[in-house]
Amino acid sequence: MLRFLPFVLYRKGEGVNLEFIDYSLKVGHTWLIEGLNISFEKNVMNHLLGSNGSGKSCFAKSCAGMLKSKGRIVGKEETVLLGSGSNIPSAFHLPDVVKLLLKRFEESRVLELYKLLKLHEASQSLPIRKMSDGQKQKIKLLSFLSGSPKVILLDEFTSALDQRSSLDLYEFLRGYISENDITFLNITHNLSDIEYLPGNYYYLHHRNIIQIATKEEIINAYVRGGLDDGS
Repeated sequence: MLRFLPFVLYRKGEGVNLEFIDYSLKVGHTWLIEGLNISFEKNVMNHLLGSNGSGKSCFAKSCAGMLKSKGRIVGKEETVLLGSGSNIPSAFHLPDVVKLLLKRFEESRVLELYKLLKLHEASQSLPIRKMSDGQKQKIKLLSFLSGSPKVILLDEFTSALDQRSSLDLYEFLRGYISENDITFLNITHNLSDIEYLPGNYYYLHHRNIIQIATKEEIINAYVRGGLDDGS
């Protein structure tokens, strides 16, 4: 039987950064989420799974202010959304991106992220459009993390990556989470994310988000296509 974890109230100083209070989301004539009260912790990867069409990506867009919702989202103003597609101009080269970032953000932070993401191994002469999907995602992380956002939403971020690229990103994300006071919410259908990024596990089910106790239980729920809790 699935073991659902209790709802944790937000308290200042306890490390919870992204909170939903009486939150509801409607797209068209369909309610995707109703009356949600939940919070996501800092310093841990929070994974959100759900069946196809359950509204995960719409939820991500709502968190980032791209879709209207009802209720409150505490931390929305500090949120950036990173998806599987590239937000970086495809004609740019990596040195172009670095130069722009150095003009906007602290030099030591940009260069440290560049090193941690192993971007010195990436081509300096290819336009971004010709780079591998893994390199594009690393450049996206460099660009967004340089601004020190407090909440990061990943929406199918590893879905197009090969195994080597995925493992590189998992290594980076594990280190980044452990060293930074930040909230990550990973909306995914890639079970490798669950395997290689330990954390908290959630399932979007019947217009609600439910926390699941273990990695094995969230994988079983996803493979079955839903929860069998009778709700």
